[in-house]
Amino acid sequence: MTTAPGGAYAPTLNNLRGILWMLVAVTTLTTMFVVIKYMAEELPVFVVAIFRTFFALMLLMPWLIRHGRAGVRTQRTGLHFIRAFCGIAAFVCVVFSLEHLILADAMVLAFTSPFWSILISVIVLGEIIRARRIAATVVGFCGVLMIVKPQGGIEPAMLIALLSALLTSFAMISMKRLSATEPPTRIVFYFMLFGTLVLLPPAIYTWETPNLVQIGWLFLAGLLGAVGQDCLARAYDAGEVSIIAPFDFMRLPVGALLGFLVFAELPDSWSIAGTLIIIVAAIYLMRRGAAEQRDMRKAAAAAAEISLAAGVAAATGPGSDPDTGRETTASKSP
Repeated sequence: MTTAPGGAYAPTLNNLRGILWMLVAVTTLTTMFVVIKYMAEELPVFVVAIFRTFFALMLLMPWLIRHGRAGVRTQRTGLHFIRAFCGIAAFVCVVFSLEHLILADAMVLAFTSPFWSILISVIVLGEIIRARRIAATVVGFCGVLMIVKPQGGIEPAMLIALLSALLTSFAMISMKRLSATEPPTRIVFYFMLFGTLVLLPPAIYTWETPNLVQIGWLFLAGLLGAVGQDCLARAYDAGEVSIIAPFDFMRLPVGALLGFLVFAELPDSWSIAGTLIIIVAAIYLMRRGAAEQRDMRKAAAAAAEISLAAGVAAATGPGSDPDTGRETTASKSP
């Protein structure tokens, strides 16, 4: 972490460190989903979700006491709330889908957010998307169809998992914007704070008091969630999105492995093929987007150099010293 002039937070890019943070986040968050899936079979969705955010918020209290108001001071409260609302809504959708789907299918459908991001950029932002990215998006959605298998009737939980991916797209865009000015722990704190407040009304409405064993599992989910969210924020804070984000897809094979070990779940051949297609298409989209951004930066830099050279030439004029702008001796009249 570095401090910019005037005391503002400024992230320091280190892609290797960002990748390591992402791998830790992948491990902890995938393990959290295993615990959440187990609890979702015994307690209402909103009760499971609020215990996760509340316990995670409590684990941040030592940080809050140590840093006080300075730690939570922000001028971007609205964006923090948007990020929390979208993230919590996405989490609730995942919890619901975990209750009805095998772990591997629920996670891969929830991780189709790169394709939804393309649609959002076209429909909402009016961006023009090139043919290669359109083709990759179509291929990615073909992978989704292979998992959903609509010819046999669409499982509602699969649509909920896809809604989670759409909401995650909004949440990740918000988090990346926040990471430009906000430290990772502050982002996680507001996520858990606003998330607990958003979940409170539906949790009260559907309330069932968990027993001591369930509270222990929910506390573990909260701990894993807090650590995972902090590592995720640090990953995006430390590295470039185009390099860091593909490693997030490690959750899918890890999720499939844990689903087999813990729940004896095995995805069918269509789901495995669809998962591989989605991963390849999503990584291609990220790489392609990064290449297009680099090309735009190079073009902008070249245009700036040409503009600067033209400005210097206009300022000095013919027969003038380009360093001082003064008329040279050779150009003076005899």
